[in-house]
Amino acid sequence: MTPNTPSGAGSGLRPPEVPADVYTEEYYRNHCGPHETWNQHNGRVIAGYYRGAVEKISLRPGEKLVDLGAGRGELLAAAIQAGAASAIGVEYSTAAVELAETTLRAQGVTDAARMLHGDVRATELGGGQADVVTLLDVVEHLTPDEVDQTLREAHRLLAPGGRVVIHTLPNRLVYDVTYRLQRLSRPTRILHWPRNPRNAYELKMHINEHTLGSLRRSIKRAGLISVEVHRGAWILDHFVVEDRAKLLYRRLAAHRLTAPLGVADLWGYGYQADET
Repeated sequence: MTPNTPSGAGSGLRPPEVPADVYTEEYYRNHCGPHETWNQHNGRVIAGYYRGAVEKISLRPGEKLVDLGAGRGELLAAAIQAGAASAIGVEYSTAAVELAETTLRAQGVTDAARMLHGDVRATELGGGQADVVTLLDVVEHLTPDEVDQTLREAHRLLAPGGRVVIHTLPNRLVYDVTYRLQRLSRPTRILHWPRNPRNAYELKMHINEHTLGSLRRSIKRAGLISVEVHRGAWILDHFVVEDRAKLLYRRLAAHRLTAPLGVADLWGYGYQADET
């Protein structure tokens, strides 16, 4: 899930900061969650995350969806099965496009859903055609400038009254504040806990993790209105070395004032103005 066109060639854009060839079939099959369901059924079963995402975007029957950074294409299939009139996914990774096409065939939705190999910053799709544009776990893979370009493109794609829906993981504070303070709290942790808890894929791909504030500002810069951002419900603790130390994230997430330090995912919404 990512920016697009192999290099931005022909669009006047700079090549994406994270090259398309970083996003391999091996990554999508083994590291891009929820990959377990896809692998077990080769695209014939859609993971609950995507069914839940359809609910989060409040998809209504007959709406048209564009998914920027569509990955394996599960959201496209889930949207059509929930009543969307059409669903288009955009990806710059050849591996993602091929896997997504496998998903759409396995789900029997190729008459209403399709993949476009291109750049999420400049899709070449006609403007004003989408009731909802989604970016699920995409913005953390883009530089700030790429996020701005992509959200402006999302805005262009929206029909009057349409909406952009964003999900991003992780909330940067979980790593940069909570984990950091945990590690510094005891000398033994400084010695034995890694300085940076991110895995190899995160270090390579997550070049712009967000907070509620940074996500809100990004959506507003795109010119969208009625901007809403809120925390999700996910708690990550797999990167914490000591089992007892993992409990802190759940305790922080359970209280309003400390939830920003414990909840791992964020949702953001922005709307296109209605025609007057």
